[in-house]
Amino acid sequence: MSRGKGASGVMLAAIAASMTFAGEARSGGWPQPAGSGEIILTVARLTADERYDGNGNKRWTSSYTKHEISPYAEYGLSANLTLIGEAAWKREETDYFGFTFEDDGFSRLKAGARYAIGTWQETLFSIQPLAALHLDSAGDDPAATKSGDIDAEIGLVLARSDKLFGMNMFSVQEVAWRYRDRGRPDQLRADITLGGKPLPGTMLLLKSLNTASLKSTQAGELYRSSKLAISLVQDLPAHVAPGFAIEAGMERTIAGQGTVADTTWRLGLWYRF
Repeated sequence: MSRGKGASGVMLAAIAASMTFAGEARSGGWPQPAGSGEIILTVARLTADERYDGNGNKRWTSSYTKHEISPYAEYGLSANLTLIGEAAWKREETDYFGFTFEDDGFSRLKAGARYAIGTWQETLFSIQPLAALHLDSAGDDPAATKSGDIDAEIGLVLARSDKLFGMNMFSVQEVAWRYRDRGRPDQLRADITLGGKPLPGTMLLLKSLNTASLKSTQAGELYRSSKLAISLVQDLPAHVAPGFAIEAGMERTIAGQGTVADTTWRLGLWYRF
């Protein structure tokens, strides 16, 4: 696939989602109330033994497994400004023709903010700058990211809520350009979240996660990745654990080029304060 097709495919996914349904059920794209916030602690297990080649076809590769623990936090600094932070620790293992390679440690630190700039056509528009510091070796990153590498991202976030057949629904779309230092190719990212509350205290999330490089890696390859994710978030009884919820879900690569074909299972503990 050419560079133009890879990038335009990501853009089209985001634009198409802006025409979908989206009430009061909210996530991600809205600012946190001033003085309030949310913490999500996620435990995930990723596995892969296939890879998408330069033509987008799956090929067998060495077995790769990654376990990751990642706390994520949002805090409302003002009515329109929400601070964002994330850290991650991972343990990974690669089985290469009977030889096992292992590595563990902190893998990244991320910080940024989301600023709500206004509402148009019942859709909230926000600007979201983020910066990430990488702390580990390349792992499954096709751009061969190493410790000390920095990503800087600027994104546009669109959030809309409504009702569909009497059920509270929402949609959040993020389109972002990501600068990557030390010769790694810049990226275009387009993420789409559709969600709803079929029952009080229950939230269903369906996500489309898309990333494409804007130029070739130093090895001369373009890469792209399209993933689907689904999860269920259930509030815990208020008299037992006020403000807490649990999440269970999975994520799978459905198309790609020059990247691994992985499946991820995740459990999360949410706390709203």
